[in-house]
Parts: sequence; C-alpha cells; structure tokens
Amino acid sequence: MKSNYITTVYGPDIPGVIKSLSMLTRRYGGEWLTSKVIKTNGQFAALMNVVISSSKEVELKSSLEKSFPTLTFVYSPVQGMIQKATKTIRLVVDCIDRPGLTGDLTNILTNLDICVENMECRRFAMDGIGNVFSAQLALRVTESTKSENIAGEIEALSEDVRVNVLK
Repeated sequence: MKSNYITTVYGPDIPGVIKSLSMLTRRYGGEWLTSKVIKTNGQFAALMNVVISSSKEVELKSSLEKSFPTLTFVYSPVQGMIQKATKTIRLVVDCIDRPGLTGDLTNILTNLDICVENMECRRFAMDGIGNVFSAQLALRVTESTKSENIAGEIEALSEDVRVNVLK
C-alpha cells in the first residue's frame, strides 16, 4: 500500500538542500510527484507531494528530521478528491502601488474561487510615475473559465491597473 502526503519544509537555505532531500526520499523508495520551492533572504520553503510505501513512511520522516535538524517539517495527508478538469492561466498585473493592493488582488481571486498556484510580486520606483507594483500570477481554473473575465475583475480595482494574459 502507498502513502501520499504533502511535506512542507522550511528553514535556512543550505547549498544543495533540495537535492539532498530528494536523494534521501529516493533512498527510502519514495518519489516527489510535484514540488514547489521558494528562496528568499537566505531562507527557503518547499512543498513536496510525496508518494512512498506505507511501510517506509515513518522511517523516511524520521530520517529527514534527523538528517536536517535545522529544518522544520510539516506533513499533511493527501485526501482523495474528485478533480475537475482544470487549466493554468498566467497573468501579469501592473499598476501604481498603494497600501492594501496585494490584499485586494488576493480577495478578488478568492471571491472568484480561483486557486493561486504561484504569485510573485515586485515593487519598484519609476521616474515620473512613483512606486509601481507588478505581479506575475499562475492561476488554476476550470476549463470553462475565461482569462478575459478574470482580467476584467482585476482591472476594475482602479483605472491604472493593466492585466496582460500570457500565452
């Protein structure tokens, strides 16, 4: 029998840590179905969807925690869910920055019941304009969802918001 769970791991960004985590998982016969890694300011966080023989799960978790004492591990079982047919829509949102903008953008996506796979936000100064906000988003939506509808909802935040749908 197989176990399927999400491992969340975070801590200091040690050179080669992702490769080492992966190799240890393989040593116990496990595999990562998917993974996401974020690194910033000397820290990292990763999510891995792990599948492993149920008889090896406890050994792997124990070995990970002993081998990487400076990292924090959290495990969540994957529940069997009925999956709707989905696709990924990629957008770039650009506008003048203001307090609460990221929260407003997140609220729109939440209210549309959209799953945010990835959101990278940047703020920078531009001569003659001031502070600019730019976000790249990867959104998981149903097959029937139109990217133009999402873009329209986001552009309604204010008249300076521009949304580009990436192909």
